[in-house]
Amino acid sequence: MDSKNSLKIGFDAKRLFLNYSGLGNYSRTLVKNLKTHFPEHEYHLFTPEIRDSEETQFFLQGGFHIHTAEGWPSSALWRTVGLAREVKKLKLDIYHGLSHEIPFGLPANTRTVVTMHDLIYEVYPHFFKWYDRSLYSIKYKSACRRADAIIAISEATRNDLIARYKIEDHKIKVIYQSCADLFQNNVLTEKTKRHFLYVGNIEPRKGLLDIVHAYAMLPVKAQLPFVVVGGVSSYMSEVQKAIRYYGLESHFEFKGKMANTDLLTLYDGALTLMLPSVYEGFGIPLVESLFRGVPVITSPYSALPEAAGPGAIKVNPADHIALSKAMEAMTNAGMWKALSDAGRDYVKQKFSSRVTAEELHKFYLTLL
Repeated sequence: MDSKNSLKIGFDAKRLFLNYSGLGNYSRTLVKNLKTHFPEHEYHLFTPEIRDSEETQFFLQGGFHIHTAEGWPSSALWRTVGLAREVKKLKLDIYHGLSHEIPFGLPANTRTVVTMHDLIYEVYPHFFKWYDRSLYSIKYKSACRRADAIIAISEATRNDLIARYKIEDHKIKVIYQSCADLFQNNVLTEKTKRHFLYVGNIEPRKGLLDIVHAYAMLPVKAQLPFVVVGGVSSYMSEVQKAIRYYGLESHFEFKGKMANTDLLTLYDGALTLMLPSVYEGFGIPLVESLFRGVPVITSPYSALPEAAGPGAIKVNPADHIALSKAMEAMTNAGMWKALSDAGRDYVKQKFSSRVTAEELHKFYLTLL
């Protein structure tokens, strides 16, 4: 660190450039917020390759030092060996692995941080193939052991790390994530609440099948259209089978993956966001929805109560009657307004871009 207190900070930017879901969103939001609120530092991004897209434009317009695997026989070899050599040459103050891993061979005078998002593979192993579970276990545990400090994105993740990896409490810092500025800063508009909304990959733990069963129990007048946003998996066939069984084909619309600008419109027109998942490391769609003043229905498990705060009705997703009653309750204007106001105040205080960037920046300084 020089006399002007400028830091040299490096990030694993593989998912920042190549992933457009949870881990990619986390990486882009974190780095962008730091650069915006603390422009005095020197920021280095390490990625196997660069992809130019709407999501990555901010990082390609100058202000970042981008390092790629160009010239190496494989990106895997570069990430394992070459990246550490570059970090040593650059004399970085901090290297931050943004998603569960850090390279081997990083110099001792560079402080290392790894973000741990969740331990889903440990808590619900039946959702993963044996090979994937084994690989995650090796990589995650190694990164946690070698890093100087670990950032957990929720208290729930921190507790899992302590219980399942036996990591000492003092090594873990909980620093919440934010969401894209688009959801925080655009003016809220009063619109007719036209639909229920689900945002997330369509996979068993997230509860979309439970939602279909609960929706079928609603009174006809409460059966607003249901919009589903997210990537599909083989689980999609079970969901569609249930929709056909209840004769609800005209009620459910599947949008696939969507850009944030389009998603913003869907949030603003939603009665509620539903994410009754059995496990999330955080639950970023909840925060996005609450910033838009749209209350949520979620579960009382893992990190979901932390993300949703007082802006949610929390229900066991296996209790389809209770889930259906929660959906119907959202049509009560007084209850809806109370949840909307409480939820928006909560996320502004805890998950805004400035608040989360300042907390992370303060943490970096303590490492040095």
